[in-house]
Amino acid sequence: MMPSDAAAARSLDDGRRLHPLTLVFSAVGIARGMVWPALAGGFGFGDGELARAIPIVVAVLAIPALIGAAAKYALYRWRVQPDELLLRSGVLNRQNRVIPLARVQNVEVRQSLAQRVLGVAELRVETAGTGQQAEAVLSVLGVAEAQSVRTELLARRRAQAVVGVDADEAEAVDRAAAPPLARLTTWDLLLAGATANEAGVIAAAAAGALQFADELPGGFFANAVEDAIERVQGAVALVAVVAIVLLLLVGWMISIAGAVVRFHGFTLSVDGGEMRKRYGLLTVHEASVPLQRVQAIRVEETFLRRWLGLASLMIETAGGSPGERGGAEAFVPIARTRDVGRLVRGIFGDVQVDGADYQRVHPKAERRMRRRYLLIFLVFVWAPFWAMRWFDIQPGGALAPYVAVLLPLPWLVARWEYNNRGWALPPGYVFARSGVLNRITWIVPDRKLQTLHVLDTPFQRRLGLATLVVDTAAGGKQAAVIDLPHSTARRLLEELADRARIAAQRPVAVAVAEASREVGTDVDEVVTVDSPRQMDAEPNAESDPAVENETVVARRESE
Repeated sequence: MMPSDAAAARSLDDGRRLHPLTLVFSAVGIARGMVWPALAGGFGFGDGELARAIPIVVAVLAIPALIGAAAKYALYRWRVQPDELLLRSGVLNRQNRVIPLARVQNVEVRQSLAQRVLGVAELRVETAGTGQQAEAVLSVLGVAEAQSVRTELLARRRAQAVVGVDADEAEAVDRAAAPPLARLTTWDLLLAGATANEAGVIAAAAAGALQFADELPGGFFANAVEDAIERVQGAVALVAVVAIVLLLLVGWMISIAGAVVRFHGFTLSVDGGEMRKRYGLLTVHEASVPLQRVQAIRVEETFLRRWLGLASLMIETAGGSPGERGGAEAFVPIARTRDVGRLVRGIFGDVQVDGADYQRVHPKAERRMRRRYLLIFLVFVWAPFWAMRWFDIQPGGALAPYVAVLLPLPWLVARWEYNNRGWALPPGYVFARSGVLNRITWIVPDRKLQTLHVLDTPFQRRLGLATLVVDTAAGGKQAAVIDLPHSTARRLLEELADRARIAAQRPVAVAVAEASREVGTDVDEVVTVDSPRQMDAEPNAESDPAVENETVVARRESE
């Protein structure tokens, strides 16, 4: 044990305990794990003596687990120090953990329905690089204590952050508290759930069309159904269609209910350099994300939502913060398109999203898309129907000639995707847009650029095209401008590398200038020494604190 570890262990001897109801929730968890084996065994062996003995055996086996849970509770200790969080856990294998508060990325308070009834909560501490798992979980604490500890951890983390010279973070911390950026009503959540599953909406429209057709005079619908049944030699196809429609309708209803339950009471605000969210009906989530950890924003617009003037926003955070997909977290589940610019400015502060001058990719890209979609259509749609016709499989074989009606579809989809692709370089930012049915717009600040790549596949090389990949410290998904002329991709890479270098040096220069004024010195020059992680021979713009650029400041004493 290192001296620091020994000191931490001694300071935890009189550390704080979890709430006594921790034992109750541990017992419930153990019981839940034992109930299903007991029920399965009881039903499997009928009404004999063995069936009656199985629940007793399971209960006896649960005793050591309950004793272990009680021992864990009795030995668990934790304490908040000025610059770190200390935790001690384990029964046979004792574990002492030290979490520097400067690494804390998110502190979340969660309450399940049972926890809300009993007045307790779970506190989750997440740090950069923890992936899908929280660094520490204090389960459970009293609600007031959990809120107090969360406030204390965030305040101490901000105090640790302000000590550095990260001007981007200092600007975020100094940003004044503002009214909530977004507050979603129940109607908004119903709309979010209804438009999240477009297949369900289509199914609902189909069901409505069937109901309308049933009201037509002259038995039109009934005659049509009878004719269809005769043509398909039975009701198998009709039953399959009805089953698919019902399945899609059920999925649509589940999507709507899920959105309402998950995001009930959603409120988003920015305060003290942090983005704070609170939402949830059964399980209440209250979390915060430091603004300086936000690397990029993704604006996602499905076909239906674009038609309705709606969008959803995701943020990419540094270090792979626990979220829905890798380093991604839900920013706003649903928003009006006209509000996107305001929401993005609430995080980045100085970006103009509305009216961005998007540039098209090379027209040869549309040719590539047409060929690709035509090949997919011929192999997976056209060929199977003609194969059924060749082997005299009905009714599919009879439909083979009519499939030609769908031949224009590859051209339409290619044109659609081409129109969705584009890029823009407003001052200080990179915009990249792509997608077919789901259009995604990336908004990446120059100061967050981590690496740039120019990639080209053999098919792209034949046409002189390439893809520019823009990466940040978030990892996971990457912004990309696909099918640029190769020369344009190289030019953009060099331009963005220069902009990233300037954006990386400017905050340091501003911070050093302010520091020099305080101590009565003048800044003569600022020399940046590149870190090992390069951006195609360019310095990093933004990275995890462990790999940030080193900065050497040469000062000239004032006379």
